Amino acid sequence: MKTQQAGLAAPTLCPRCDASAPAVNGERPADRCPFCSLQLSWCGNCRGVAGPFDRFCGFCGFELIRGEPRSRLWRLWQVALLALLVAGLGYGLWAAGVPSALVGGVRALLSPPATSVEPSAGYGNRVLAVGYSVPGDWAAIDLSTGASPQPIVMLSRSPLDRSAAADSGGDLTRVDHIQSTVMAMSRPAAGTTVVADARDPVVALTTEVAPLVAAPPPGLKVEVTEPVHAATVGNRSGAVVVLKLTRGDAVTYLRRALVYAPRPGVAAIFQVDALEPAAEWPAVDTSAVATVIRSLSFE
Repeated sequence: MKTQQAGLAAPTLCPRCDASAPAVNGERPADRCPFCSLQLSWCGNCRGVAGPFDRFCGFCGFELIRGEPRSRLWRLWQVALLALLVAGLGYGLWAAGVPSALVGGVRALLSPPATSVEPSAGYGNRVLAVGYSVPGDWAAIDLSTGASPQPIVMLSRSPLDRSAAADSGGDLTRVDHIQSTVMAMSRPAAGTTVVADARDPVVALTTEVAPLVAAPPPGLKVEVTEPVHAATVGNRSGAVVVLKLTRGDAVTYLRRALVYAPRPGVAAIFQVDALEPAAEWPAVDTSAVATVIRSLSFE
């Protein structure tokens, strides 16, 4: 292989007869010498003349069979093709729901173990005049029996929450930190809540929640996540609201349902609260909490 020498120009003469190869606009399109008819080759690098049997250019050493050097920009088609493949793969994964499945898997790893929503045997409370079921791994604490009976039933999943739940007196807004979801069922006595008309749960719940949102207890911020709306609970008319409670760096969600279920000797309004940590919201709200609320019976 010969190397290019400084100060020299690429050859333009026929290797056999030394005749000048024809040029048009600086290019040499002829493939034969016009004088001796020798087949000519052209170097794709220096555009010099070479013989028909030369493999390398005698001037610059470029391999003739490679043709003209391509611009680096020609490789952009490979980048464009790769981008199309990645976009197609991404769309296929999105259409198949893989991103949401991955998010759900990560959330499952970071969240506490899944709660069993299979209800256990039914419970009943004569003081509250209600029947209910709880998820299999939950515990029911009946505060209506004992030395200081209260018409309250507490439900909790984590044993670490049971003491705080029992000390709250049924008011879950007083509970600071919880490990898992806690529920309270009660019949608020007349005069303890602002009730405009017990026969209209929507009005009753609205008048009860409004002061809590406007003037919450010190250190507690209350926001409405789901406004008060009508709902049917245990074949009775009811109302439901969801509140976001922020106390320092702890965020919980409180779902409160009021049901108009009058029975002789008890308050007409039945109340069920579910306090859920942000890590379990809203998954537990649509599984365990919904299981308890659907199981309520006032017959």
